Amino acid sequence: MEQDPQKRLKEFHGKTCVVETKLDQTFIGRCSRFEKDNLIMVDLDHLHGGWDKNIDKLESAINMGHWPVIKKVFIPKPDITRMELLVKKPWETPAEAKFES
Repeated sequence: MEQDPQKRLKEFHGKTCVVETKLDQTFIGRCSRFEKDNLIMVDLDHLHGGWDKNIDKLESAINMGHWPVIKKVFIPKPDITRMELLVKKPWETPAEAKFES
């Protein structure tokens, strides 16, 4: 399976995704597009810590939806360590490959 989130844009576009970054942050929101090597996401929630520190919040987002507190963010592609659709529960199984440039 392709691990580059930009190459998987057709899978992610317009859907609710979970993005973990090198800065120990997790974002939940709708994937919009890539522009100048930045992932643009809209209507998001921001969590401190990686997926493993936010399992309860991610489970809640799957069951009841996320709470959008940020209108738009630009996440540099090199900072993305993991990205998946929210419905896949990727935090339940160890990720074999991580996104890195």
